[in-house]
Amino acid sequence: MNFQIIDKKQNCSNIYYDNQIVSNPDFNSYSGTWSYHSSLRSYKNISYASLYTKGKTLDECCPDILKDEWNEIKDKHIAYLKSFKGAKVNINEHCYYDLVPQSFVIDYFKFKTKITNHVLKTYDKPENYDFLLDLSKTIFNIEQKRLDIDIQALNSKLYMYKTRQFKNKLERTPPYISYNIFGTSTGRLATNKDSFPILTMNKEFRSILKPNNDWFVEIDFNAAELRCLLALNNSSQPEEDLHEWHGKIFNKIYNEELSRDEIKKKMFAWLYGGPSISLGVPQIERMYNKNSILKKYWKDDIITNPFNRNIPADEYHALNALIQSTMSDIFLRRVIAVDKLLKNKKTHIAALIHDSLLLDFAREDKDILKELVSTFEDTPFGKFKANSSVGTNFGNMKRI
Repeated sequence: MNFQIIDKKQNCSNIYYDNQIVSNPDFNSYSGTWSYHSSLRSYKNISYASLYTKGKTLDECCPDILKDEWNEIKDKHIAYLKSFKGAKVNINEHCYYDLVPQSFVIDYFKFKTKITNHVLKTYDKPENYDFLLDLSKTIFNIEQKRLDIDIQALNSKLYMYKTRQFKNKLERTPPYISYNIFGTSTGRLATNKDSFPILTMNKEFRSILKPNNDWFVEIDFNAAELRCLLALNNSSQPEEDLHEWHGKIFNKIYNEELSRDEIKKKMFAWLYGGPSISLGVPQIERMYNKNSILKKYWKDDIITNPFNRNIPADEYHALNALIQSTMSDIFLRRVIAVDKLLKNKKTHIAALIHDSLLLDFAREDKDILKELVSTFEDTPFGKFKANSSVGTNFGNMKRI
């Protein structure tokens, strides 16, 4: 009893089921579909095949017996999308089933359902399925929010080739962020092909991104990688800025005032410089104890982090893989918690940039800001200090 969401847009409610387009579906009657949609939030009876595949595409999951027919109908689907683009039809403003013949909609989603059936019957349910589903819900919420992008703000820098190149790209890109939750082995998010380039956008262009509400508020962990390693060692977390805390130890040993940036560079050169690199500060090396951590989590060239995520890694890259994957799993779980806290609020998550959370913040929600930060800091390994910044656009964020 599987079905398909025809169009992800919130105002497009029709679905495909049993060779027909259904306008008022009863989701209690269905058992599975390919991917999550917000209209399914309260239905626990539905399984999502895309989460079973851990990132495989429909093409990769298609049974051999269906491939020829699937490829033929998929090519027609792609041709339709290209024709919309050529005719300058904004598909973000129209429902897919209003733009193509009904007979084709039925044929296309009939085959998508056959692939869904195959996956749900033959693939094992992931151990972290509940986490993947919660993350899908949060990502869906982000993807539905149209970004306020001021392309004209680039005009003063059009004398630079990279600015003209970036502006041309934006003019061809929908003002939405589309994430791939399976895009990296460490669990860090990647963006899909037609997404607004939030993860790769040059910092000097960030001012083009403006909030739909009153401000942007950015929350990120203070010295995230180092706090992660402390947590893996069951060491206590300093409440102050971690690099400044290191500085007090460094300055006693070196008998000179090293800047925060100098200390930060030394710490990361040691952290990711391989097992033979020495920091020259025994107190700090004992506290982080990175070689002992590798013995615990790295075996047979595989890192298995505390969330049971497995990443192939040689000795030189093993610690990096462990920290990046663990920090990603911590961060995404805190993002989910913040998103749940924002239910029925005007404030919403605008973007996730590596390990930082960008909120499109409404003035009316100012009383919950401390709770949002506290929720973000409350990790499975204890309290991680977080930094907060605020700005009227993404380019003028100031630490608060």
